[in-house]
Amino acid sequence: MAINELLIINHTHTDIGYTDYADTLFRHQRAIIDDALDMVEREQDRPEEARFRWTCEVSAITADWFQNASGKQKARFLDLYEKGLVGAGAMPVHWTPLISPANAIRSLKHLKTLRDEGLDPKIAMQCDVNGLGWFWTDILIDLGVEGFLLEPNPHRGMKYNDMLRVFDWTSPSGRNLFTVHGWHYSVGVNTFFFGNNDMELTQKTLDRVTADLEERRHYPYSKAILPITNNAAPDNGFATQGVSDFVERWNAEGRSPRLRICTVEQAMAGMRESVAEEGNPLPAHAGDWSDFWVDGVGSTSYETVVARTGERLLPVTDLLAGFTATGKTELLDKAADEIQYYDEHTWGAYSSHSSPDSPFTRMQLSWKTHRAHHGFALALEATRTEAIRHVHDVADGKIEGDHILRRVNGKGVRVEGNVFDPGPIEEHSYYVANPSAVARKVTWPVPADHAGSAPQTILDSHSSNYFLTEMQSRGEQVPSKTHVITAELPPYSEAIVKPVAFEPAPGIASGDGWIENDRWRLEVDPKDGSIRSLKDKGTGRECVNPDEAPGKLVYEALKDPSKGRFATFGGNYDWSRMETVIWPETTDYVRRTADSVTIGEVSQDTHALSIEVKLAWSHGDKATIHYRLPHAGEGIEVDSMIHKMPITDPESFYMVFGTTGANAKVGLDVGDRVIDAATQQIPLSCEAWIGIQRFATVATDDSALVIASPDAPLAQPFGIQTENAGSDRKGNDPAVAFWLLNNHWDTNFPITQAGGIPFRFRLLPQAMLDMTEATAFAETATTPPVIVRAYGSSEVTPRTLLDLSGAKDVTARVRRTWDDGGLLVTLVNSGDAGEVTLATPGRSFGTAKLVDPAEAPRADGDLDVSDGKVTVSLPAGGTAYVRLD
Repeated sequence: MAINELLIINHTHTDIGYTDYADTLFRHQRAIIDDALDMVEREQDRPEEARFRWTCEVSAITADWFQNASGKQKARFLDLYEKGLVGAGAMPVHWTPLISPANAIRSLKHLKTLRDEGLDPKIAMQCDVNGLGWFWTDILIDLGVEGFLLEPNPHRGMKYNDMLRVFDWTSPSGRNLFTVHGWHYSVGVNTFFFGNNDMELTQKTLDRVTADLEERRHYPYSKAILPITNNAAPDNGFATQGVSDFVERWNAEGRSPRLRICTVEQAMAGMRESVAEEGNPLPAHAGDWSDFWVDGVGSTSYETVVARTGERLLPVTDLLAGFTATGKTELLDKAADEIQYYDEHTWGAYSSHSSPDSPFTRMQLSWKTHRAHHGFALALEATRTEAIRHVHDVADGKIEGDHILRRVNGKGVRVEGNVFDPGPIEEHSYYVANPSAVARKVTWPVPADHAGSAPQTILDSHSSNYFLTEMQSRGEQVPSKTHVITAELPPYSEAIVKPVAFEPAPGIASGDGWIENDRWRLEVDPKDGSIRSLKDKGTGRECVNPDEAPGKLVYEALKDPSKGRFATFGGNYDWSRMETVIWPETTDYVRRTADSVTIGEVSQDTHALSIEVKLAWSHGDKATIHYRLPHAGEGIEVDSMIHKMPITDPESFYMVFGTTGANAKVGLDVGDRVIDAATQQIPLSCEAWIGIQRFATVATDDSALVIASPDAPLAQPFGIQTENAGSDRKGNDPAVAFWLLNNHWDTNFPITQAGGIPFRFRLLPQAMLDMTEATAFAETATTPPVIVRAYGSSEVTPRTLLDLSGAKDVTARVRRTWDDGGLLVTLVNSGDAGEVTLATPGRSFGTAKLVDPAEAPRADGDLDVSDGKVTVSLPAGGTAYVRLD
């Protein structure tokens, strides 16, 4: 069917940076909205189809405008909004897959602001990025959002000829979200030349594109959405002058297709009408819309590590604040905001490659990387602040932070004149909380007592290398060499315990290049530093596939470096013909393991038996890997540190993890859901690399391997796939390659990174994949316990803060409501439909209501409360939001 009407959406694309310094851009975007309101009012004496309309793309920017606008300006906006002349998108910003489900919900405060101002956004937009995490579909549907519009960039992304699709995106709970996969937001000015005021040129290009669509039978609908941005500044640009005049003259001349200016809401309604006219049911697709652009997060790998660590602290701290009478979330809210802007899709300046040392480029990168460091620092401080508030309610004595030891000599020995001498750390009590959804045996080294010395705003237990690589910043503040903290804790529970004497795991032994305990025997390969053998001593099973050995660290560069960055993704595009903006079918890379491997000494502490491996490459990069067999708990630990040289030619590092057997299946945690990488992606998604949250699995007909990845979010299923981005994924190797770092981009992302960059992995080999066990293992591996020194406080047996009974696959997240009047409990069901009974022994409540993710009450939301418990029905794969007061 020929397109006979184009639905024009006027908007600018929102980059938090790129064109200008990010802080400046918030003020600049306010001016853009002010200018757009003026233009809307000026152009109203035209025919209906030509009346100028404006769409505010993302809710964070629109909310910022409302928070700074005068009452008169707000009234103007609302009047034009109610008349259908101004539209507003519901999505906070344009996301990378780094955003976690917990922080995604927090980001809806911007939407709440718009609702409080009288708006009710019904369409979510994502632009530039090439997809969206699957968990968002249920969030959007639960918010009452009626449609999703993607305007992706073909630059290192989806092919232009694959754009322009309409389908129902089926959520994890089985509901459908009306979805339009549209053209790139700049197509109106770059391809169809709107803004040039040249009707013949626009007619010529429209005829060419629509004829191609008909010839390929690619698009069956009579209407299509056409975005128009500023032809001089598609990103962060003002509304384009002359569009209304152009549309009026075009339609008056009887040209085809007919043009109609719409808000995003009107355009999506027009697409629904077009689908109905066509008559056939929409195709439905279920799965993750994996984004090509997520590889960019590997260009600042160190910052990605600390941002992910901070992001995982958010729900932990929310839990503590929710069950504390004096709990507060202001500091935590600031941490969440900072990390959200790290998770947003803009990384730096448009000049990041062409002028990497320009002050303009460096200030943009500095703003972005600061979001990670600032968010991490605030998350650490918020966790300490709320933990201390909470433990004061639990402990019967002084706790960490109550005593400031005034005099400590340079070696950490207490000297005469201290206000308080707490005695040896092995004799202290310790508050321990399990903030995760699974029962766990917490085993943690007894932390050094900082005694008022720096750092003073971080928990002693977090100033530890066991929390994050190299977090111990003072050499003298070492953990106990004789005792450990241990506690058996149910989900969402707490206790106060005394340390116990350290006992090494049974069967400890080591030799030249190998270590073992009673469960595992691990041998290092002297050729490349990977695990050559990992034997399950209980069954005699060998867990290593020699072709995909766990821990293999691989360096990659272009086979012909003279081809430069364009060799990785194409280049020299003609943006007036976006079909030329495509990946190469393949790229020739060379890959090699280390040129030098040195297997070091075996060591043992209260945590694990460890063997060190040092690697070096001839071009100057080095790495250190520690393989550890913990004395308590399951699995094997792989802690690596890449010591990176500043290299600007395209390069990458990978760490590969494989298992034995054939007929491989790869599972990837994409946020509250684990997808089958081969079957649960939206068609035309990025298959080569996928952003994950906590873990990946590889399962074969012979074995399985669970890989928890606290630090590295880029997973390539079935082995290294980078050269296959422009074609289908290749191979079926029983492996996942983690893409640790890269510098492949030619804009936005930096072209070099240097220094030490840590990457931790936790491995659980299985004879057969057990997803319940895999999820529990990954949860405990990526969510550290909360440990607070309680000095001489009495021991407290484990007690539960939050209790769930009933449906076994339901987990919960808790935080204080935005009005600070109650608790918001998010219940996530990864299994079959069922009921869950919720109780909060740590805090009483009298009423319970179902609300939406932005905390608006549902019309049918009242729930019965009996004996301090409430029962909630959950559909298969569904999520419920319960407010407790």
